[in-house]
Amino acid sequence: MIAVSSALPRKSGKSLSQQGAVARNTCCLVALAVLVSGCSTTIAYTPRANPETQQTLKYTDGVGTLSEKDEARELFVYSRFKTQGPTQPTFTIGYANNTAEPVNFSTDNIKAYFRGAPVQIYTYTERIAEIQSEKQAKQVALAIIGGLAAGAAAYGASRQTYRSNYSGAVVGRRGVTTFAGSNTVRVYDPVAGMLAGAAVGGATVLGIRQIEYNAENQEQSANSILQLNTVEPLQMVTGDLVLKNCCDPYPQPNDLVRLEVTASGKTSVFEFARTQIKSR
Repeated sequence: MIAVSSALPRKSGKSLSQQGAVARNTCCLVALAVLVSGCSTTIAYTPRANPETQQTLKYTDGVGTLSEKDEARELFVYSRFKTQGPTQPTFTIGYANNTAEPVNFSTDNIKAYFRGAPVQIYTYTERIAEIQSEKQAKQVALAIIGGLAAGAAAYGASRQTYRSNYSGAVVGRRGVTTFAGSNTVRVYDPVAGMLAGAAVGGATVLGIRQIEYNAENQEQSANSILQLNTVEPLQMVTGDLVLKNCCDPYPQPNDLVRLEVTASGKTSVFEFARTQIKSR
């Protein structure tokens, strides 16, 4: 009598370890992305009217606007969004020319300060160049990572090893004799490899397209940055001010963003208190 038992075939060795490494790396990247996106700080910029000037403070839908007016010009400034991220705060400014002569007005007319230190203000060309540079860097990095992942997936899918174990016993004149062993089958399937590599490569292409789409949205937003304009008499210009390399991601008490605007021969100061919005 012969009794034989056999284990189900299973993948073994190299292909599983390679695929597992790719999966682990992918999971790490996803976890890092979730961690970064889920731990953002939200900031509110509250305008503070200067009691020593004729500034007025009015609110519209919860957004406070500081304004100052005289015979030569009128200025107003407000936070572009009710709440913003911890870096690159954005403010909207408006300038009206009340003189009889045209006046040039741009970011050159404005100085920004955070905690008393000067802060650079983006020009339109600087912001566009930065967006393009960041987009290209992200796309190159994603292409490299995607290429490595596609190669590993293709290799693992095309070269797989299956192993089956067997054991049993034979009853003979001299008693019972046991035996055991294993069978190993290596399969090379280039089509499976191409399909697996194409799947990862396709995901990489989608990721690159998403980066392109995000950059386009950023460029559209950058179009609202204040640019050089010749403001004719009794005309007005508006635009956004985006502070570069600002500000500390960890707000402190009494944090202030200060904007000094010089126009029509006079300098006006607009201040915004910076406070963190705590989630419940």
